Formats: sequence, structure tokens, C-alpha cells
Amino acid sequence: MQILLLQSSNLLLLIISFFISINIQFCLCGEDPQYANCRKAINCGGIKDIGYPFWGVNRASYCGQLGFEVQCLDNVPVINMVNTSFRILEMNPKNPRTVKVARQDYWNKICLQSTLVNTSINVSLFNYASGLANLTFYYGCNTSTPSTNSQVCTINGSDVSVAFPQTGDEHPVANYTCKTEVLVPVFKTAALALENNQTSIEDAVDEGFELGLQIDNDQCNYCEGSGGTCGYNNTTTTQGGFVCFCKDQPYAITCAVKSDQTGCT
Repeated sequence: MQILLLQSSNLLLLIISFFISINIQFCLCGEDPQYANCRKAINCGGIKDIGYPFWGVNRASYCGQLGFEVQCLDNVPVINMVNTSFRILEMNPKNPRTVKVARQDYWNKICLQSTLVNTSINVSLFNYASGLANLTFYYGCNTSTPSTNSQVCTINGSDVSVAFPQTGDEHPVANYTCKTEVLVPVFKTAALALENNQTSIEDAVDEGFELGLQIDNDQCNYCEGSGGTCGYNNTTTTQGGFVCFCKDQPYAITCAVKSDQTGCT
């Protein structure tokens, strides 16, 4: 009887040890949930692979930096800054990381403007790329044709003139009075094509403009090069807040190969 009890106890210990070893192996080899979440990119409409430093939609806030939240509105990826909404047209995730955007309020509706404000960006997060030019929209002019490159809109029965300056010194509305001027960046190639009547106002604006991201590209490059995915601790300023999420756990900059992960798949 004692032998049977001893054998039963040994068997029970073996079973318990087996399940403990499985749990330990699972803990060592399982993916860190933050790593798994931040590996996902935002895909909205036809724009895909929106990643760090952007977050939102299916990416948690720790996957990006404050000010880079993306919303998917009617299948359009939109980022808001300085009381203006911009639609994301294209992402360049490589170094240097850039994003091409266009003003959402001017998208296919030059005339239907409820708020007339100049284009402003958060200069602590973005910078204007090279190769851009400002188009000037003139609203409420005392003439319906302030220049040859103009579009006349009728809003609530009133004419609203929208004009663009020449590339030279001539001011297109120098002889007229306009109530409001709004600056909208476009690519210089689009501005030149517009001046030469080779494109439309809508197409020039809808082509958007490029912004550089004011982030430490090297940090993210090191992290991704080590097999990690980039994130940000928005509650502290340690290491600039940057976090490298790795399969086993978060690290400051790059993933570390730990000996206790040997044999994990």
C-alpha cells in the first residue's frame, strides 16, 4: 500500500512539473502584448502601413507619440493639428520619415469653406519639406475676376473670388480689395503647372504637400534593426520617452537576446 501511495505521489509530482514547465516555456516564448499590438499598421481606405510615430484606430497610444493620432473617417486617414484637419495621402516609413498630406477642408471643395484660416502645422512635430510653394486664396474681393488665374464661386448667392499669385513680383489683386487671404502649400511643380494652365486648382491642392517628421529616426531605426517595433512612453521623459517593444519585453533602444529564450520559436 505504501509503495502504491508513493508511486501515485511521484506521478502527481511529474504531472504538476510538466504543466509548470509548459507555463514557464509559454511565458518565456510568448509575444509581449505591446510588441504584438505595435507591429500592426493602420490601414484606412487606400492608405496602408501607417506606423510609428502615428497611432490610433487599431494601434494603442503607446505605439506612437502624442500629437500623431490618426482617425479613420469615412475610409480617410485624418490627422488634426492647430485646429485644422489633414488627410494622409502617402507615407514614407523609411529614413527620413515623411508624410504627404492635404487640407481636408479644401479637398474637392475650394469654394465651400466655412472657416477661412491659413495652413498651420505643429512645428514641434513636423517641418515643411523642400520643393513647396504657397498658393494664396483670396475671398470676398470687390471684383469677380481679380486675376487671370482665378475661380469664381457663388456661395449663398454671393460671388467669392479665389485667385492665385503669379511667381513674379506682380500681386494678382493689387488693384482690388479682398476680405480674406488663405495660404495653402502645394508642390512647386503643381504651382507652376497651375500658372501655365496645365492643371486645375482642385488638382493642384489635392496633390497635397510633404511634411518631415520631427522625431529621432536613429532610435527607431536601431530598434527595428534589432527585430523590435517602435513605441513611446507618453507618461515619462526617460530616454526621451522612446521604447523599443521586443518579442520578450520592452527595452530602451534595441532588443537584447536573452539566454533564457533559447529554443523558443
